[in-house]
Amino acid sequence: MIARRALLASVALAAPAHAQGEWPQKPIRLVVPFAPGGTTDIIGRQYAEFLRARLGQPVLVENRGGAATNIGAEIVARAEPDGYTLLLGAGLLAANPVWGPKPPFDAFTAFDPVGLITETSYLICAGPRFAAARTPQDLVRLARAAPGRHTIASAQLDVVVATMTRGLGIALEHVGYRGGAPAMTDAMAGQVDMCIALVPVLLPAVREGKLHAIGCTGRARSSVLPAVPSFAESGFPDAVQTSWNGLFAPAGTPKAALERLQAATAAYVADAEVGTRLREQGIEPRGATPAELAALLRAEMAEHLATAKALGVEPPR
Repeated sequence: MIARRALLASVALAAPAHAQGEWPQKPIRLVVPFAPGGTTDIIGRQYAEFLRARLGQPVLVENRGGAATNIGAEIVARAEPDGYTLLLGAGLLAANPVWGPKPPFDAFTAFDPVGLITETSYLICAGPRFAAARTPQDLVRLARAAPGRHTIASAQLDVVVATMTRGLGIALEHVGYRGGAPAMTDAMAGQVDMCIALVPVLLPAVREGKLHAIGCTGRARSSVLPAVPSFAESGFPDAVQTSWNGLFAPAGTPKAALERLQAATAAYVADAEVGTRLREQGIEPRGATPAELAALLRAEMAEHLATAKALGVEPPR
């Protein structure tokens, strides 16, 4: 009887430990630090559905926008590191410590990078007021001839515009809007010369002929707009600016969970159907290892620091 009780006790103690190793056992929360409906939200929902099929557990998207992604990122940074709360991070993790709002966490110690998922170029488009700018070379020539005269509208892309114009060696008057739609509308109406937004945002207006695409800011042309040149190929490699999304987990997440997430993320990026669906929207699937994602974050922060120093901007304290 004593031996039987000891055996039952050992089984009872072993069962939870065994179960804990079989991640995942319950729904996973994917925090998207943006409002619903935007490009990152679209990516997050498609990625969540892929993870659900791959891992066999529901992956619930939770939109927690605000404070330039700091609110959603902080939720994940302070979450239990058990693999059940994840962040669909973006380049603002590198930008906010330099330009503000200053995050209440250190992105390099608060998270375990899992992998890069997508990269999306920005597109600069001209409205009727700036019909003379048909190519990247036109834009640079006209802007250098009249520094600060020409206007470019965006939905809070101050950092992107500042970094891009510094790379081009030009000065534009940036007009900020609360959303991409009014910025695009004013460009179409001739209230501003140009607008800049992610390719998926401006793609419909370009296809309908309401805006003229001057160039994209990626390293190469966008696969969905193959006739539109990139600034890099046009002789301006320092103007490259892209928006990326990558998966992060709270620091200290178990290795087994991280490895499964890394494998699932790599499978997502390599999936042909996923690639077709993303590219149709102007989004490029882009993979990277955890180490490469961490290096990308550090490289972008260094670039932001260099731009801020050149502009005489002090990082928030």
